[in-house]
Amino acid sequence: MKKPYDVFISYAVEDELLATLISEELQHRGVSVWFAPLSLKFGDKLLDSINIGLASSECGLLILSPTYIKKKWTAHELDSLYRQHVETDKKLFPLWHEIGKPELDAWNFGISGIFAMSSKIGADKIAKNLAEAVHQKSPTVGVVPIFENPQWRFLQGKGELYKNKHGGSVFHLFEAAQMSDEDFPLYVYDRPYKKKEIILAVAKALYYGNPDMIKIGAKERKKMKALCKEHGYDLDDPYFDPESHG
Repeated sequence: MKKPYDVFISYAVEDELLATLISEELQHRGVSVWFAPLSLKFGDKLLDSINIGLASSECGLLILSPTYIKKKWTAHELDSLYRQHVETDKKLFPLWHEIGKPELDAWNFGISGIFAMSSKIGADKIAKNLAEAVHQKSPTVGVVPIFENPQWRFLQGKGELYKNKHGGSVFHLFEAAQMSDEDFPLYVYDRPYKKKEIILAVAKALYYGNPDMIKIGAKERKKMKALCKEHGYDLDDPYFDPESHG
């Protein structure tokens, strides 16, 4: 079964600009990316979230730089990715950024022996090469628009999901908000969601009132608004702005 992410980007924070450019180019080419600034949410436990990303990605992009090879945090990511590379044939794509083979040989002979790209070719060409590998060199790629993404549709109150397995019971966003605390975190497509995050999604759906949102009656809408208010999202407050909550 295909994992939620195509590529996990492992990088040192000092190289975040390059990582960001590559991430943007990959997404434009229909590649799903686990990239910390994009994937981490406020309040997430950093190590838990990164470990989920490492396990949920088909391959890893390593932005190797003089800073990367000195950091303990990147060493943790590399250890996890390289273990998966050895044990499960997970593909690794090293990218040499302002570093040469002698330094990499002295640091990690195994990684330096994997065919690599150089950051000198630019983010667009790097992303193009990665996308070709992910899409198995297909000349034409159908890029799924965001409004067809099952996670996006569910969190907009526009779609339903099966519970725990295909063919299981079906639920939508407003039903999820009423699940017991024992049902959370709720894993949707690519990550776990806390109950408060699901209720914020409800508040956004009601606030924006999309015409193709799942229809709920007046009684149910009143109940949802009360639930939102209970969690700090008062839809009757004229100054309420759901985007200010993340």
